[in-house]
Amino acid sequence: MGLKVEMILPVSYYKEQIAKAKKAGDMKKVKELEKDLRQREKEINKQEAMDRNARANAADLKAGSAMGGAKPPKPMRKPEMMYGGMANNKKHMYSAGGSVKDNPGLKALARQRPDVVAKMMKG
Repeated sequence: MGLKVEMILPVSYYKEQIAKAKKAGDMKKVKELEKDLRQREKEINKQEAMDRNARANAADLKAGSAMGGAKPPKPMRKPEMMYGGMANNKKHMYSAGGSVKDNPGLKALARQRPDVVAKMMKG
């Protein structure tokens, strides 16, 4: 039941150790350290790429970009229509409320010439 502990060392550590091993003439250790250095650099590059992607995705989500797979922000909701009354036998709805009244001139014309008013209401 042993725990495996992995130390994450900076790139500068590996470079210092390689320089020391070269100075000492231990080529076997130099190769081993160079291999470890390449592996560490791969890990760093992979982590940096993941960080860049995470930042880009976060920016896309914040901006609502469709390219990042995020949904665009919802458009502002229209105000509900409110009943404004009846005029000319039609229901009238207004977004800011209000009311509608029959046109008295149209009523007078309807008494004199109902056929003209009927034609006006069709078109």
